[in-house]
Amino acid sequence: MCRLCSVGEQAGRDQLEVERPGVRAELAAGDRRALYLAWLSAIGAWALQEDDEEEYRAAVEPPVPAGLDRLTAPQRALADFLRVDADLLAVAAQASPPAPAPRKRPGKKELAPLIAALPETEKDDLLLRLALGGEPQLGAELLRRLRGEPSAVTVPGQRSAAELLDAAHARVTERRQRGERVRVEARATKPTALATDEEAIWREVENHVACKQVARYDVAVALLVELRAACDHVGRGPQFRQ
Repeated sequence: MCRLCSVGEQAGRDQLEVERPGVRAELAAGDRRALYLAWLSAIGAWALQEDDEEEYRAAVEPPVPAGLDRLTAPQRALADFLRVDADLLAVAAQASPPAPAPRKRPGKKELAPLIAALPETEKDDLLLRLALGGEPQLGAELLRRLRGEPSAVTVPGQRSAAELLDAAHARVTERRQRGERVRVEARATKPTALATDEEAIWREVENHVACKQVARYDVAVALLVELRAACDHVGRGPQFRQ
């Protein structure tokens, strides 16, 4: 691996180390975007292998979490580290519901009366689950229950890996074709624009020639070649040659 690639890989690892606590906290709060990003990375790497097409069609995406089109900073660092294809992510995000607006973490004054209003049996159940451990999302779940909020939003996965990969490829192809159309249009309009500015270009050529420098002569010749082609393009070739 080249030195520049090694430096880039190390920078990515360093950034991920910085953002890793944030990813863990988001997962503990019920945010599943990091898990979905890992799945996208896996099928992106899988696509580089020559496997049976039926396998790609049989693999269905997991539940699609909300907010794939607006990743947090830790999630973006994870996506970069996992080399999640941007077009594949954009296609996946089309089925992702909007992420709920972030809310300020409540304080003691807000939580105390809400907790006091919980039924005793529910409090006992929560305390038992807390004592048993093994539920890192229990705190986030409790906050949602106290506020009367629904669980983290997801939609059932319905698309196959093949569908996502094909859609991402189509997106890349469309972007390339659009860029080529722009280049073709630019090439088509440039001669007309040059021919329209013929007098100004002649003055520029004369200024270059007047400097009596080899490099400026080369620039003058290049301008004249372009202007000749432009005049031929608009049907004024004979006038240019005169």
